[in-house]
Amino acid sequence: MSTSIHFEKLSAISDVILAEEINFIQLRDSLHEMKSVFNIISEIDTENPAFDKDIYHETGKAIGPKWAELCIDDIMRTKRFSKGTFHAITDLLKAKKKNEPVTLLYVGTGPYATLVMHLVTKFKPEELQFIFVEVNPTSVISLKNCIKNLGVEAYVKSIISTDAVQLQLENADEIDILLLECLQFALVKEQQVALTYNLISQLKKEVILLPEEIKLSICLIDSNAKMRNSFSGGNEPFYKNINPIFILNKEEIYNRSATLEREKLLIFDPVTTSIPSDRENYNRISINTEIVVYGNEKLEIDECSLTMNYKLKDLENIKSCQAVTTQYIVNQAPSFKVNWI
Repeated sequence: MSTSIHFEKLSAISDVILAEEINFIQLRDSLHEMKSVFNIISEIDTENPAFDKDIYHETGKAIGPKWAELCIDDIMRTKRFSKGTFHAITDLLKAKKKNEPVTLLYVGTGPYATLVMHLVTKFKPEELQFIFVEVNPTSVISLKNCIKNLGVEAYVKSIISTDAVQLQLENADEIDILLLECLQFALVKEQQVALTYNLISQLKKEVILLPEEIKLSICLIDSNAKMRNSFSGGNEPFYKNINPIFILNKEEIYNRSATLEREKLLIFDPVTTSIPSDRENYNRISINTEIVVYGNEKLEIDECSLTMNYKLKDLENIKSCQAVTTQYIVNQAPSFKVNWI
C-alpha cells in the first residue's frame, strides 16, 4: 500500500479524533483502523519477545510496545490527549512569527507516537517539528519505520533513545510544547512525575506542558451508585472529593524548585486528610485522578483508564479511623505510602 494511501487514511481518522462531537462507535472504529495502519507502517514484529517487555528504572517503569499499543483502544484517553495537543499547536502557531514552526517534545512515544503521528496530516513541516524521546529499543525501531513509511521525515528534528529522567536537553529553548503521557491512574508505577520534574526544569517558562495538570484527591465512593451508572449509562453522583493530596503542574514544580535543592524535588511530604464523620452514604475510600490535558480538554473521573478510582480501603474496615496520611513515593514502582489514624 502506498505512502499516500496511508497518509489519507490517517487524515480521515484524525478528523474523527479531533471532531467536537463524540460518536463512540465511529471513534472506536477509527482508532481500530489507526492501529491497523500503524501495524503495517511500523513493520513491528508482535511475536518478538521484546514486544511486551517493560523496562524498569529507579523512578518507575517504561512500558513495552505491546502495552503502549493497547493504549490506543482507550478511546477517550487517545481523543483528549490528541485533541488537546492539536489545540495547543494551533494556539501557538497563531502567536508565532511567520514561517516559525512549533517544536514539540514528545516523551514516551511508544512504537507509533500515537498521540501526534496523525497530526502531520493537519500541519505542514514548516508549522510543526517533533523531537521524539523513547527508551525502548523495539519501540524506537518501530517509530522510525512509521516515519519512513509514512513519508514524514521532514517533520522530525530528532529521535532520542534514552531514559528521559536522565536526559539533558540540547537547544531546550527551542521547545514550545512538552507532551508527556507516561502514567497510570493515581500516578502509580510509571515515570510521569520524575520525567516532568527533570524536563520542565530545563525548558523555558512559556513552554506548554501537556497534560497541564494532574490532580489526585482523597475521595469517598458509593460503589453501588457507580455500578448502577455502569449498567444504566446514568450519571448518578457516586463520589465526594475530600482533599487534594498531590498536584503535578508547572506552578507546583516551579514553587518546589524555588525552595528545594534538586536532589530533594522528588521527596514529597506526607499529607493528612480527615475522614468526614458523615460517611454513611459511602462504602469506600479511594484516590481520584483528574487530568486537564489542555484548556477544555479534560479527563474526568472514571472517563478512561487514567482516571479510574484507586481503592484504598472499604469504610467498613476503618470505622475507628479519623484520618488518613498519604505520601507519594518515587522509586522503581511509584505509589502512595498510606497510614490510617
